[in-house]
Amino acid sequence: MLQLFAADVPELPFPAGKDVLQLLWCPFDHEAGYVPRPELFWQDGSMRGPVLSAPPRPEGAREEYLPDPCVLHPERVVEYPNWDLPEELADELEERFEELEDGTEWSYWAHLSVAPGIKVGGYPSWTQEPFWPSCTRCGRRMDHLLTVKSAEFDGESWKAWLPIEDAPASGTVLDLPYEERRRIQRAPGVMLGDMGGIYLFVCPQCPGLPYAYHSDCS
Repeated sequence: MLQLFAADVPELPFPAGKDVLQLLWCPFDHEAGYVPRPELFWQDGSMRGPVLSAPPRPEGAREEYLPDPCVLHPERVVEYPNWDLPEELADELEERFEELEDGTEWSYWAHLSVAPGIKVGGYPSWTQEPFWPSCTRCGRRMDHLLTVKSAEFDGESWKAWLPIEDAPASGTVLDLPYEERRRIQRAPGVMLGDMGGIYLFVCPQCPGLPYAYHSDCS
């Protein structure tokens, strides 16, 4: 599903002697959310053997669980909490958010907080209410590692998060024919439930970086 190199994303908590992160998943519905079941693997890139030019596609799997081959070009962005913003702080900032939107038409919640789409680190771009798992070893709240979402933006967040390279020459991305808009919005070709996502978390305090995942795809 996803492969990242320490050279491209050195901020990730790679274990000693590992420099490749691979996210694989079983592309069939599993009871925990009725979505693919993900597995994390931390690898030593120097030990890599021959690479298949055309990896086999699992037979009988749903097409929307099988990503289209593509190359990642990580880009760093600054983001701020959305649903994870403490309630008392949200209340304190509400008037400023309203003034900002009235004056600029930029919404903190839709445009200026979390980055949607497939990403590493930062805050989860929850589809439903937040769910932060605790480590089964030490009980500590785990850190967000990465998110796989069905779409890179929605009907509102595109204003801030649509890549410049994908912006149409005229009009907006919403004016494009459906198939072209879908190609931009869902470049990997993945669909999880009703435009949902899968979130992976790790505990950097425990040996081996134990991980957990959560989905909000209904």
